[in-house]
Amino acid sequence: MEAPPCCRAPALLVSIMLLLLLRLSPTLSAVPVPVSRTIVVDQRGGGDFERVQPAVNAVPDGNREWVRIHVRNGSYWEKGFILLQGDGSWNTAISFNGHAPAPNGTDDDLILTALANGIISNGDSRDGDNPTIESATFTVLTDDFAAHDIAFRNTYNAHHKDNARRALAALIGGDRSSFRRCGFYGFQDTLCAYKGRHYFQSCSINGGVDFIFGYGQSIYDGCSVVSNVPPAWGKQAGFVTAHARVDGSRPGGLVFRGGQVLGTGRQYLGRAWNRFATVVFYKGGKRGKLGMTLGMLLLLRSGVVGSELRGPGGCHGRRP
Repeated sequence: MEAPPCCRAPALLVSIMLLLLLRLSPTLSAVPVPVSRTIVVDQRGGGDFERVQPAVNAVPDGNREWVRIHVRNGSYWEKGFILLQGDGSWNTAISFNGHAPAPNGTDDDLILTALANGIISNGDSRDGDNPTIESATFTVLTDDFAAHDIAFRNTYNAHHKDNARRALAALIGGDRSSFRRCGFYGFQDTLCAYKGRHYFQSCSINGGVDFIFGYGQSIYDGCSVVSNVPPAWGKQAGFVTAHARVDGSRPGGLVFRGGQVLGTGRQYLGRAWNRFATVVFYKGGKRGKLGMTLGMLLLLRSGVVGSELRGPGGCHGRRP
């Protein structure tokens, strides 16, 4: 059966995805960067430092050469602004339990998350004191950052899912950032693509509500998007994405190429944070109950559409 007109993929969808790929590809190639120095962090005392932050402090101000900080396996309970190589995302993790308070005047309905006091308002950056920013376990605001084989965890909501707060595992605000084989673990607002261009390859991103969000341009290449919505929620669903582009003339969007969406509970692929939110799922495997919210349907009817939804999670009969 032919898909309804609003479910056909026009050239616009392909153009958006290709534009993002072309903009990212020249600077995020797989060619290894020349590393001038390696600093080893080992909490058991077998490296140059036992904590991450002193290793970061050892990189001189104004440094113009790539410095690798190799964090050996273990769980390092701290916050830092670092360039990392771990011993695998299952072995090396940076953890924190920061969280933003509940917005005043709202209830704790996780599906109606209030983001009026978010990272950016009306297109203007607010980089000062902000509880959402400060909740992040890991924040990188510099350009040309890379991390391989390491996990970033925000543990606050692990035991607070019925009263969850915005608790970021990572906030990426620099340009030309790349993450390979990394893990991002949280529940609400796990990974913030704050601004800039980002490339994620073979990563695992775990969460329940708006757990991939922000204003940036990001490609998720062969990544696993894992829902940890509690089965006890029943028919109540979470949201994978909440993109926030506020200006249709500016670049921005989240592209998921390959990979899969899986996990527990029910998930919508996304909801629009702002009017020009743009999200593309391209040739990925989907499992479980997936769908789109009214906000995403309004976006679809504006010209960006979904088509060729296949597999048990495609919910073909519920498409617009």
